[in-house]
Parts: sequence; structure tokens; C-alpha cells
Amino acid sequence: MGETADLVVVGAGIAGSSVAFFAAKSGMKVIVVDKGYPGSGATSGTAAYIRCHYTNPHEVRFAVEGWQIHTNWGDIVGGNSGFKKIGHMVIVGPNEVAKLKRNVEFVASQGVNTYVLDGAGVKELQPYMEVDDIGAAAYEPDSGHADPTDAVNTLLAGVKERGGRLVLDAPDVELIVTEGKIAGVKAKGETISSPNVVLATGAGTAALARSVGVEVPVTPMPIGAGVLLMPIEEMGGLPMTTIDLAAQHWYRGDVGDHMFIGAGYEDFIGFTADADGAPEEAIPPTQEQLIASGMRLMKRIPAVERARPGRTWARTDSLTPDGHAIVGPVEEVPGLFLFTGGNGKLFKLAPAMGRALADVVRSGMYAESPLAPFAADRFATGRAVSTGEWEYGWGSFA
Repeated sequence: MGETADLVVVGAGIAGSSVAFFAAKSGMKVIVVDKGYPGSGATSGTAAYIRCHYTNPHEVRFAVEGWQIHTNWGDIVGGNSGFKKIGHMVIVGPNEVAKLKRNVEFVASQGVNTYVLDGAGVKELQPYMEVDDIGAAAYEPDSGHADPTDAVNTLLAGVKERGGRLVLDAPDVELIVTEGKIAGVKAKGETISSPNVVLATGAGTAALARSVGVEVPVTPMPIGAGVLLMPIEEMGGLPMTTIDLAAQHWYRGDVGDHMFIGAGYEDFIGFTADADGAPEEAIPPTQEQLIASGMRLMKRIPAVERARPGRTWARTDSLTPDGHAIVGPVEEVPGLFLFTGGNGKLFKLAPAMGRALADVVRSGMYAESPLAPFAADRFATGRAVSTGEWEYGWGSFA
């Protein structure tokens, strides 16, 4: 006879680990199933930005709560998420200054330490930058980046400490539906009975949901990145976590002379790609692609010309038609829940969204939840997460 659980979470990345932890913390017996090892999917390749600047109130809410969780990780989760408050900046050109100022005003109204800088202010903080094309920047001095491995491992440690279990290296998961309701999963030769199952498997969520007759509008989203070894003695430091919409780039400093930058698949990060053309498996950028990406950044950081290329990597995230996550119950199959649609930005939102989803699983109250705008049926009903009025012209980060 198989094991029983209050909740089975399929997927042990930052999304699955987050909902699993908060469900276990609330007293539920949780089993987490993953096709590989914890955080081995899109989470393992994330730049792990922790920031609050978004262009709609729903994501701002979860970003702020996510920042609070990371800031108090030891008390809430236990251990350390590797959160380093090196600062965060969103840079726009002159034509988007009004939008940025409005967005900063709203984010600040939620208690975030953030304010607007002009080009001179950016230059003062990071003197190695060229700022002639900068209209303004949103600056968050208390934001930065975390460590995805530390975050996932401490979340899952919390699950196990509360009586939960991990089933790893289980590539072929089968959903069990009885009389139209979720009844559990089959994984790695065992049957796990549960009235609740969360699918947190990124782009793989579509196939799993389809196996029980549910269509989920999520497709693969390849994201590439690499390391440039910068002349740090010349620069005097490395950039804070940055989304540079004016330069259509993202980058941040890491350890020593390492700077992470986006490389390869820029059309997906820029949200200009044909979703149907995404590869099933992301291929790491070549050294030539990394160098080309660095050359595009030279207009902002001239010292890139004297950088040396380092390693590259790529992961497959999950893309939705509107660039926002899908988080909530599946009406067609009671007991089945979705937590997918990373769109290149879920890492900082996931702990707060996971806590809210755990509340929904436990209480059954979704319409009242702050997750309701992220419902799977919004595409069919025409409800929008964002009106687009204050969104920027490039990037899935908005």
C-alpha cells in the first residue's frame, strides 16, 4: 500500500520548494517529487535578483513580501538564502522616465526604500558607467541577490524537519484522477495518495496537465547567461543588480571579478521571440555569443572591452502569453493546482506566492487570495494581470 500525504508538490525548484515549505509549516504532510535533484531546472541558472520594482500592483505586492522573507529568512525559514544587499537599479531611457517615476512612487508607497536617480546620480554610485543615454533609474539600496541553491536547500530542509519527504530522480510522474478529482501521483514505482497536487514543473507543467485533460498556456523559455572577468582594479567595483532597459541588458556583480550578464536568447528575455520557436532544451551560449553580449554592454561599461570571457550556461524557464505567472487551482480537476510561468522573474516572487498558495490549498479560498489575478483562466476570460499602462517597452522583467 502506498503512502498518503496532505499535499504532493511536483517540482523542487524555487516555486515548488516554497509552496512545500509553507504548507509543511502550516502542519500539512508534504511530499515533494522531482525528476532530478532540488533546484536543478531553471532555478539553478537564475541570477537570483531580489528587488521590488514592478509595473503592476499584484507583482509589487509579492515582490515586497518576497524581499521581506529573504531579509528575515533565518526566522521564517531557517538557515540563510544567501541574500546580499548590494543594491538594485532599473535604468530607462528618456522616453520612459514618466513611467519609471510613477512606478517608483507606487513601490515606495508600499514601504520600500526606493527613489529616482538621474544620470549623474547613477554615475556617482557607479563611476565606471557611461550615462549619456540614461533618462532615469529606480534605485533600491536594500535589494540585491540571493543564492538559489541556499534558498531551495533550506526550504526543503524545513519540509523534511516537519515530517515531509523528497522523491528525487523521478522523471516519469503520473497524475492520478478519481471521479474527476485529483487523488495523488505515481512516481518512481510508488503510489502517493493525496487530495492535493501542485504542479511546479516550469514548462513541463503543460504536458503533465494535458495528461488529465487540462490545457495550460505555458511554453519553454530559454535563458542564457555568462561570466565576464572584469578589470576590477581599474573599475573600483562591480555593478549592483541591474535591469538596464535603455541598453536592453541585465547584469550584476558576483564574487571577485566576476560579472554575470545575459547572453544568448535575448529575444526571449526581450519578449520579442516567437514562443512556438523555442527549443525544448536550452543550449549554453558560445564564447562568441558571450563576447557579442559584452560588446553591446560596452556603451554602458567601457571597461568591458578589457574583460575576459568566462563560463556560460543556459536553462529553460516557462513562458506565458502575458509574461506573468500562473498560480492557483485548476477548476476542471479539483485538488490540482498550478505554480508555473516563471517568465525570467519568478525567483524573487516565489517564496511569497508559495506562502499564499499554501494558504489556498489549506483553506480552499482562492477568490479572496492575492493570487486570484494570476488565475489560469484569465486568458479565456480576458482578465489581465496588468493594463500595460505603466509597463516598459523591453523585457520580460516588467
